[in-house]
Amino acid sequence: MMLALLFAGAFAPHVLIGTAEARPATCFNDDEGRYRCDFRQFGGDGSFVVTAEGRPAYTVSLFERGAADGFADYGNGNIALPGPFYRSDQDRACWVSDATGFSICVY
Repeated sequence: MMLALLFAGAFAPHVLIGTAEARPATCFNDDEGRYRCDFRQFGGDGSFVVTAEGRPAYTVSLFERGAADGFADYGNGNIALPGPFYRSDQDRACWVSDATGFSICVY
């Protein structure tokens, strides 16, 4: 039985990493400004998703310490944002696209 669960988990990683509970936060990005949001970490490496009613969901998915891929979901699935995103030295709550300067911040 355990082997079957491990095998199934290999093909559905979101099941294994999607268990963290969302917590209230304040978000900021260059398109929407500052707003209330829900923050949920995943993957155990600092990756996260922020969601808010009536706004796109933003995902920051780390591929190495301090560097991440960014995604926006406008209701039709994730769209890759130009990047990569790097953690800001000026505001550690922010991740900034190296390609466009677009910021995603969570407080």
